[in-house]
Amino acid sequence: MRRESRGQALVEFALVLPVLILVLTVVFDLARVVSISSTLDSAVREGTRYAIVRGEMSTSPVGPGTATYTAPDRDSAVEAVVRDAAVATPSDLAVRVTWPDGNNRRNSRVIVTATASYTPILSAAILGGGLRVPLSASSRLPIQN
Repeated sequence: MRRESRGQALVEFALVLPVLILVLTVVFDLARVVSISSTLDSAVREGTRYAIVRGEMSTSPVGPGTATYTAPDRDSAVEAVVRDAAVATPSDLAVRVTWPDGNNRRNSRVIVTATASYTPILSAAILGGGLRVPLSASSRLPIQN
């Protein structure tokens, strides 16, 4: 191999490296968004499941009329279950629990919604975190107990 060819390969590598790093960073960010979104989905399902088995007839009920519920639409017990299940999610996780039928009786509905925002790596590095991707998940089931 001639000396000029090695120099040419080095220049080509230097030109391609930033593009390669950018592509890898974008792929990593997309994987993280999918992972966090999936975790939020699972967490709200856990919270909804917790709420539907702890209706009015449960030994430890949640929902309207219970000690853990404060109007409007907050139940600290269900929120705690969602936060425990939402591992590795952004710290600005917001959980909302609603009972559209206004009670926690059998066959009434409960809706659990969680929202968070994700800051991509490039946004944090270049824009100081100016770009944030909103993520949300919601689950609605009838109360079983």
